[in-house]
Formats: sequence, structure tokens, C-alpha cells
Amino acid sequence: MNEPLDETPPPPARPMPPRRRAARAELLTRAITRRPWSWRRRTAVAVPLAGAVALGTTGAFAFVAHKEPAAQRNIIRCYSTSKWDDNGFYSEVAKAVPAGEGIGSSAIGDVLDACATLFRQGFLREGEARLHDETDGAATRPVPRLAACVLPSGQVAVFPNATCRQQELPDLAD
Repeated sequence: MNEPLDETPPPPARPMPPRRRAARAELLTRAITRRPWSWRRRTAVAVPLAGAVALGTTGAFAFVAHKEPAAQRNIIRCYSTSKWDDNGFYSEVAKAVPAGEGIGSSAIGDVLDACATLFRQGFLREGEARLHDETDGAATRPVPRLAACVLPSGQVAVFPNATCRQQELPDLAD
């Protein structure tokens, strides 16, 4: 009477009627067999899935093809490194206004060419975070592949051997 519970033997097996045994086997078979999908079930799965695919494709295309106009094109930043944070070195380029047309600077048309000139003349050198003053005067130095982007401030920035997508910045709209 005072035996521990884990030592209690199980009760003896009772016989199951054949009709009940057959019903149990049928229930188990029905639970594990695969049923064909009804048209309602297919529609309930296919429509949201197609919508998610269409939305994802549209979002990816919009991200890749995102171009933004610059708020100002009077002064552009030509970076010598592919970093635009505080550690990235850049030189600002401005285009002077011809005499008699006002004071200040005018919009720079070809921003890539303006920065390419700094690389070509040797003032900027890819990967070197400084402005070089010891140039030979010949515009023969190599120019890296340049990408024109728009900074969050609206200013144009040109990066060597990097894409705006890598910088997480929008491309400059023409």
C-alpha cells in the first residue's frame, strides 16, 4: 500500500473490439495521408504570395533605380577615398561666375569631369586622404572610376571606385 508511484506496474492490456480497432486505423490513415489542395486553399495561398512578390520586386527596383536631384550644384565634394563619413577626405570644387554676371559661384554642369580633372592633374590621388601640391603640371595621372551621389545635405559628392549604392546614397539625377 505504501509503494512509490514509479514502481506501480501498469494495468493489464484490455482487448479492443475489431470495429473500434478499424476506426482507429482509419483515423490515423486519414490524418497522415496528403489531401489534394482545393481551389480555395490554393487561392488563399497564391494571391498573398503573388502580392508579396510583386511588392518586393517593385521595392527592389525603386531602390536600385533611385536617382535624386541635388539641392545645390554650386559646390561639389570630390572625395579621394570611398568613405563619406568624418574620416573621408574630400576637396570642394566651385565654378567661378564670369565677370559681370553676379557674385559667387555658378552651377557645375559635369561634376564627374570636374573631379576627374583633380585626379588627372594629381591634386587628388585615390586612397590618399590629403590634397597634393607637388604636381608636375601634366594632366596624365590615372583617373579612377567615379560615381556622383547626393549627400543627405543635398550636396553633390563624387567617389572613386565606389557606387552610390555601396555608400547607401542616391545617384545624382542628370
